[in-house]
Amino acid sequence: MTAGPPLVLDAHRPVLLLDIDGVINVFQCSLARETEVAPYLPAFKLLPGLNDWLAQLDQAYTLVWCSHWGALVNLDAAAAWGLGPRPLIEALPEEDGHPDWKALAARRTFADWAGPVAWVEDAFTPEAHAWAAERLRAGRRTWLVDVRETGLNEEVTQLLLEWAA
Repeated sequence: MTAGPPLVLDAHRPVLLLDIDGVINVFQCSLARETEVAPYLPAFKLLPGLNDWLAQLDQAYTLVWCSHWGALVNLDAAAAWGLGPRPLIEALPEEDGHPDWKALAARRTFADWAGPVAWVEDAFTPEAHAWAAERLRAGRRTWLVDVRETGLNEEVTQLLLEWAA
């Protein structure tokens, strides 16, 4: 299975790291509709407007999946949301199952890149906050967007679009 296209960084385009569960699959939101994406995947709870929000964000950012879903998100889910496959960051074998694998992968992936990174997540760890603080101290625009209460919605999308401009 192909993980996803390679990550190509453009100095003039910010990166947006997107988690799936709690961000796109908004199990915490009563307004979400249960949607089957593929017969072999569990149903997702999606907010109306999600495809439009993702399309807008895709115009402003390089979208990168940062999720336990790994390559599965690129099989059918991304297409169901109006996107083709996107790059993803994944745990190294020794990080698999580690609670900080996302922060470790982000640190490794963007270690030498000074461009802006926004990360939308519903469960940031102290390691993620430490990574963001290190980037900010180095003068690298970084924004951790905590959506544990709302998931990715229209308001969060607008804030992200303003930040990317």
